[in-house]
Amino acid sequence: MNFVMGKEILLENLSIVSKAVSSRSTMPILECVLISAEDQVRLTGNNLEMGIETAGMDADITEQGSVALEAKIFLEIIRKMPGDTVSFQSDANHLTKLKSGRAEFKILGLPGDEFPVLPKVPKELGYTVSASIFKDMIRQTIFSVALEESKPVLTGELLHIKDGIMHLVSVDGFRISYRCEQQETLMESDAQNVVVPAVSLNELARVLPAAGANEKDEMRFYFTDKHILFETNQYTLVSRLLEGEFIRYNQIFNEDFTTLVSVERAQLLQSLERASLIARENRKSPVKLSIEQDSIVITSSTELGASYDEVSAEIDGVTLEIAFNPRYLIEALKAIDEERVLITFTGALSPCIIKSKENENFKYLILPLRLKS
Repeated sequence: MNFVMGKEILLENLSIVSKAVSSRSTMPILECVLISAEDQVRLTGNNLEMGIETAGMDADITEQGSVALEAKIFLEIIRKMPGDTVSFQSDANHLTKLKSGRAEFKILGLPGDEFPVLPKVPKELGYTVSASIFKDMIRQTIFSVALEESKPVLTGELLHIKDGIMHLVSVDGFRISYRCEQQETLMESDAQNVVVPAVSLNELARVLPAAGANEKDEMRFYFTDKHILFETNQYTLVSRLLEGEFIRYNQIFNEDFTTLVSVERAQLLQSLERASLIARENRKSPVKLSIEQDSIVITSSTELGASYDEVSAEIDGVTLEIAFNPRYLIEALKAIDEERVLITFTGALSPCIIKSKENENFKYLILPLRLKS
């Protein structure tokens, strides 16, 4: 294999596919990136749970072929190369010479044909959605997936498609984050209900264009019983699906309430962040919200000290004192883009629900903590 290509485009794509490489594995090939040169150059990383492959990159290819190089050292070498281009030469024994400017490295690689191929996902039945919207949906829900693997299905997010609406839901046992968006492109699509690992969605969000980017705002995905394939103009990401029954979240979001609060999101967020300066020193010390006639009083108290703050709000219903882990409230409020939010309560020991004043596009349910008497 012999080719020359631009350093920056190589480094950008190598950094992405390296996220799908195993850091430790009993199979050395899984710690490698596959470099293949045919009509164009492509890079692939695959840890058997998730795989990422680049679209073809332009290069001056004089000899076709493939080789697998250890990802960590390969990435560091390319990052440190001095020139604007990098030349590759790989011989029959997979000894690969990398040259840029006056710098030259030789790395012993592995046969490219031993690299595990990405799972085959047929593309007969595809779904097309806005890439920037899906990126936002991930950002607005990913923080509340379960970190512990005692129930593996909760370490991913539920992706539910029905009647032209895509829903994304995460649950960690203390809160539920829900986001939905109607897409005209899904109106004729079959219903789907799968759970995608959070690590895969995190890496997908990295490569999806943000709103207003110059790239085409489109993403396609395809399903099998075991895998999901996400495809953009630049990358293909294949992930295994998580097995198990996801929580029936719709039954938990209760529309009944005894107290309704309408409040400026930014003001409440800033107040909670101030209170958490004291509360975060001790996880067992929550922030207390006292819902009064026209304000929310936010207090925290630990051995370190105490804080008091007050936020103006429109209150409808009974007054209430309730306590929360401040991080759960802060993360939800940070994820919301609207200026004003509604919060419903049904009692000091029942969860609150944060939602939009304008639509049903997002909902966050958060369990309270018991107040010390």
